[in-house]
Formats: sequence, structure tokens, C-alpha cells
Amino acid sequence: MSYKFDKKIVKFQSINNPYKQDVIIHPIMRGGIIPDEVQKMLIDEGWMKVGYAVCYDCIEGRSGLVSKPPINEFLPTVAEFFDGDTAEHTFGSRAAQFSVMKTIADNISEDFAKIVLTDPLCHYTTAIAAEMNNLKIVEAQHSNYPDYKVNAEDFVDRIESIKKETGKLPGLIAVTHVEPYYGNLNPAKEVGKIAKDYGIPYMVNAAYTAGIFPVSMKELKADFLTVSAHKSMASIGPLGFLVTNYEWSDKAFKKSTIKPDRTGRTFSKKIVNIFGCSIGGLPLISAMYSFPHVAERVKKWEEELDKARWFISEMEKIDGIRLVGERPHNHHLMHFETPIFWEISKHHKRKGFFLAEEMIKRGIVGLHRGLSKHMKISLYGLSWEEVRGVRDAFYDLTKKYVDEFKLNYESQKA
Repeated sequence: MSYKFDKKIVKFQSINNPYKQDVIIHPIMRGGIIPDEVQKMLIDEGWMKVGYAVCYDCIEGRSGLVSKPPINEFLPTVAEFFDGDTAEHTFGSRAAQFSVMKTIADNISEDFAKIVLTDPLCHYTTAIAAEMNNLKIVEAQHSNYPDYKVNAEDFVDRIESIKKETGKLPGLIAVTHVEPYYGNLNPAKEVGKIAKDYGIPYMVNAAYTAGIFPVSMKELKADFLTVSAHKSMASIGPLGFLVTNYEWSDKAFKKSTIKPDRTGRTFSKKIVNIFGCSIGGLPLISAMYSFPHVAERVKKWEEELDKARWFISEMEKIDGIRLVGERPHNHHLMHFETPIFWEISKHHKRKGFFLAEEMIKRGIVGLHRGLSKHMKISLYGLSWEEVRGVRDAFYDLTKKYVDEFKLNYESQKA
């Protein structure tokens, strides 16, 4: 390589994390915070030495079958934790959803249309997974602003309309347990009963809930549960899990049967729908180390919910700020309208960037840069002292700029 190229790439060794000491309030990060003791174990036990960290003692050619470390015991334990029958680890929840969609696409009968019926605020990866498998997405309704609630009865209406239009039932119902825009808890249990009554396969995307509060596949009547470990199970990413019942496990986790014509090789231990063999490094080890922590913290969900609801009431004391989404709120992801910050941004030299930057100055990171009209935040796992500190930071910056710009917000609203 040339000296010029060497000089160009050396900068990658100087990357630093300016936020390593900050309080994180980003909704997709809070459930993935890795305990300090787990971080230490990953270093002390040498798991960061090599990319394929679990493959030293692999005999059967698939990470899910490795016994040292005991991945072959961990996966059934994950399935049991979520009240399912079988589980495999995947490249995040999106890969788990792809596996479900591929399973449906490969096994759909003439009685079902190539349609996935979803909630109207499903994560984009649900739609992409359907698209990759040539399945059409049809959405149920929500109640629109300001709560965006979904009712289980809307799924019945949509099933009947699909049946009327196509003469068939949808091939899959997919519900986002808690949707990622407003943090609404969808009626997954009620929809599960509807799916069972119609005989339609049912997937629950629990990327924002599995590992946050108790989740039972059997209670939800789900055939498939997709999980994001790096969002909700205190794991390094990317890592997810697909949990199924026995009825679908052979189809979802079918083994490879291909045999190339020249060499005659076979790959009979590889699972087709998870790309043969999944994550074999740090993410999987971190999830195993963090699992006792996750299993314990779901028992404390009511306290986490108390923090979120208290914070909502405190934030709504600031002029014009309002929670968007269901009330009472049932998740740690909170979406606020923040017209007072929008008004401040009109006077501030940094415009919409001022809000995130002011919070960073106060040691709090995770607000979307450039946005001030709305914000999404999470306080999951923070101590009460830290929660009050975040509240105080918003109060402080509001007072600072209302005074500095001499804003009379009530008159501005008029």
C-alpha cells in the first residue's frame, strides 16, 4: 500500500466514543445496555480475541449445536423463558422475521393468500421481510392522532375484507407487540385468539418487549416470536432469536438438502432459513452472560413503568409538551410533542439541533439530532436519581431559553 493510503486509514485507529460517560435516553438503546460486570467478563475471559469466539470446540458445524460454551443448552432455555418450544439465534430480529416470512412463503397452502396482515405501525423490517419473500403487506387500522391505538376487532374486519377480495385468508398475521413509534402496547393476546379462531399462522414481533417485561408465547397464542437481543436483552448487536412452537419448528428450522452436482457435498446440519449458521461471536456470548440479569429485571417491570409514567406527568408540566400515544402508557418508549422546543429552535442559531446538543452538554445523549418538534426517549433501567436528573435537564434548558429569547409561549400559541 502507498504511504498516502496508509496515512488515510490510520485515522480509524483514533476513533473514540465521546458519549461513554453520558446517560443514554435513546429508545432503541436502553434495553440493550450491557451490565458492567458482563463487559468486564467479555474482556477478562478473552472472548474479544477473535471474531468466531464460540467456534473453538465446534464439532457439528453449527453454532447452535456447540456445547462448549453451552449454546446447545442456552437456546432451549431462551425458548423456555419465552414459553415457547424451540429457539435459534439469528442476525437480529429482522433475520428472525425473514425466517418466519420464508417459512410461510414456502409452506402456504391454496387456502391462504400471499398476504401478511400487520398492525399499521409495524417496524419497517417486518415489511422488508415480507417483500423479500414476495408477500404482500396489508395493514389493520389505528385510531389516528393523538393515541394511535389499535383494536383487535380491526383485524377481524381486515381478515374478512381480504377473504372477500381474494376468496382466501391471509397467510400470516404479524403483530408488533409494542410498536416503535409511540410505544403503544398492541392487543397481541386478543389478536392471537382471533388468529387461532381463523386458523391463521401468527407472529409476534417482540423486539421492544422480550427481555423488558414478561412475555409468554402461549399467553399470546403465537406460533412465532421474534426477539431483538441488542434492543431488549442487554446484548451486543446484532443478535436476535426466533422462538417457535413444535408445530412450526421443523418448517422454520428445516435443514439443508442441497447437493452440488460436481462435489456431491451436503450441509445437512445447516438451517436454511437462518443462512446456515448464525452469530458465532461476541453478541452470543454477551447474551449468555447477560441472561441472568435479563431474567431478573423483567420481574421489576412495574417499577420501570412507574418511572415512565412519572416522567410523562413531569414533562407535561412544561408548556405545550404532550405525550403522543396511549394513556395510561404501558411501555418505556415515550413520544412527546414538544412545541416549546420547536419555538425555541426558531430563535436559536443551531435551529433544531439545539435540543440534542444542549442535552449532551448536560451529559445526556440519545435525542435525534435536528429534531425539536417531537422527541422519542426512554429511561428504562435508569435509577430514580437519574430519571429526576433527566427531568431537571429539560426543565433547566427550557427556562434558560425562554428567558434568553424572552419568549411568552402562551401568547405565541395564541
